[in-house]
Amino acid sequence: MSKTKEEKMRNKAKESRQEQEGRQHKMKPGDWILIGGILLGAGLLLLLIRGFFMSEGTKAVVTLDGTVVMEQDLEEDCSISIQTQEGYNIFQVQDGRASIAEADCRDQICVEHTAISQKGETIVCLPHKLVVEICD
Repeated sequence: MSKTKEEKMRNKAKESRQEQEGRQHKMKPGDWILIGGILLGAGLLLLLIRGFFMSEGTKAVVTLDGTVVMEQDLEEDCSISIQTQEGYNIFQVQDGRASIAEADCRDQICVEHTAISQKGETIVCLPHKLVVEICD
C-alpha cells in the first residue's frame, strides 16, 4: 500500500474517532428536560417534607453533658449565661428563635450556627458538652 492511501485511512479513522467522541459529550434537549424535571421534583419533595414534618417548636431544652439544665419558652426573650467546667456559653432566645450568642470555645461553631425554632433542630457545643434542642 502506498503512503498516501495509508495516510488517508489513518486520517479517516482519526476523524471517525473524533466524531464519536464529540457525539458522546453533547447534551440533547431531552437530557436538559430530564435534568430539570429531576431538580424540580427534588425541590418539591423538600418543600413537602419541610411543610409536613417540620413545625414550630414551643420551647428550647438545654442539656449539659446529658443532664437537662433548663427549659425556656420560645415566646419569652432571654439571655442566660451557662457556666460549664470547660467554659461558658450565652444562651439566647429572641423573636421566637434560640441561639448561642457567645461562647469561649475555640471553634465557635455553636455561635456561628443559625438560630433555631423548628421541632427537632439542635445547636451543639462539643467542647462544652452543651446541646440546645427545640421541642414542643
